Amino acid sequence: MPTSALYDALYTFKDIHKVIINLADDLNDEQLNWKPEGYSTSIGFHLWHLARESDYLKAAILYHNPQFIPEFGEGKEIWEKESLANKWGFPEGLHQTVGTGMSDEDAATLPIPNKDELLGYLRDSYEAIECFIELLDKKYPNFENVDEELRKEIEMARLNLLVFLSHDCRHLGMMECLKGLQTPHASIHPFAKRAGQTGFGSATEKRK
Repeated sequence: MPTSALYDALYTFKDIHKVIINLADDLNDEQLNWKPEGYSTSIGFHLWHLARESDYLKAAILYHNPQFIPEFGEGKEIWEKESLANKWGFPEGLHQTVGTGMSDEDAATLPIPNKDELLGYLRDSYEAIECFIELLDKKYPNFENVDEELRKEIEMARLNLLVFLSHDCRHLGMMECLKGLQTPHASIHPFAKRAGQTGFGSATEKRK
């Protein structure tokens, strides 16, 4: 039988979350809302989408596993509790969207809020999913004294968490690209220009 690898999912989630938030912190509202010509999504859109996905994931896991409530949190999204769709003026047909499968037209015109509100929602969503992971892993560090049905539920929850972690990493790459496209060549250090570099760069290399 295959053996489960030991890993620290919480550390990895916190690390990627910190990188994404630091990238966003370095940008202003204009940079967050900028889109290349003919392109439908901005860095701000990606940040909103990541916040929605994390918010949705935690609530969905708890919805499908009511035995985890309230110990591991409540099964309601921050998005719903704070009525953010109404607050930010989202079209009625998009109140429940998390951003996946949207048309280019809808994505391009989505009313992404200002930086402070957007990052506030992102931080809250990230904190909630991190708290859930910490509680889950603390209570179930292994499967001793866990019945088969619960084991399957925990394994499925962890699989979904890792899928969403890779999802965040993909969007981080997209945001790095959009940030790089906004970096004027004139502002690049002369050494970088001689080396043929542009404004692109990995945010993971700038961990604070």
